[in-house]
Amino acid sequence: MIKFFRKIRQRLLTENKFSKYLLYAIGEIVLVVIGILIALQLNNLNEIEKVKDTEVNYLNALHDEFASNLKEVERVMKLNEKNLKIAHTLLSKMGTDNPDLNEKEFDSLMYRVIMTEVQYRPSPGTLVELVNSGKLSIISNRELRLKLASWDGLLASILFQEEEHSKPRYKLIDLMNKLGNGRKSFINALGNFMDMPNSNFKSSSLGLLNNLEYDNQLTFFYATGFFLNSNFYSGLKNNIENTLLMIQSELDQRTD
Repeated sequence: MIKFFRKIRQRLLTENKFSKYLLYAIGEIVLVVIGILIALQLNNLNEIEKVKDTEVNYLNALHDEFASNLKEVERVMKLNEKNLKIAHTLLSKMGTDNPDLNEKEFDSLMYRVIMTEVQYRPSPGTLVELVNSGKLSIISNRELRLKLASWDGLLASILFQEEEHSKPRYKLIDLMNKLGNGRKSFINALGNFMDMPNSNFKSSSLGLLNNLEYDNQLTFFYATGFFLNSNFYSGLKNNIENTLLMIQSELDQRTD
């Protein structure tokens, strides 16, 4: 092809057809420029397709990640609800002359309240990678991008309330250690699977039922746990569900 154009140029020059040669030269330049522009456009289209493919891969990974996060928040909500029911039962027995609870029943309820710490732990990975690598801009949907960018702030508010909820829990444990019979209560509540010697102390933890400080901390435990589920975890659950819907919508658009 190059030889063909060269022959045309030489023939025009030898025939002294300068004006035609000039037109030809301009035409050749235009053709070259058009060829470059076409090559650039094809390259740009190829790059755009690569970016779209990368975005789809991230969207799929984010969908899996937030589906896992949804299961996690549902798990901690159920756990917290279970703890609240037990705390509610204990609250109804506090400060009464006839609590209708024997020592073993009280120890079982007390340990079930304080034994499990409620903590939401989301799946790390894709979102952290997107944010830390500065690749969040690859998500073309602005609303979705903003929602993902606000995730850390949402988690910070959840963590704050979890810490508030853990404070009375630790104080309940501390009061049990100070005023109760820890070893006897442990065996009563969980069984002696560790084969510990039984406590030789005759005292029990049942006296905590008439301890006002224990009642105050149990009340605080119940209140912070209630707000954790009703305001914080429920809001988090709605946020995750909305995020999943937006991600799925983006994926559906790319398969249409």
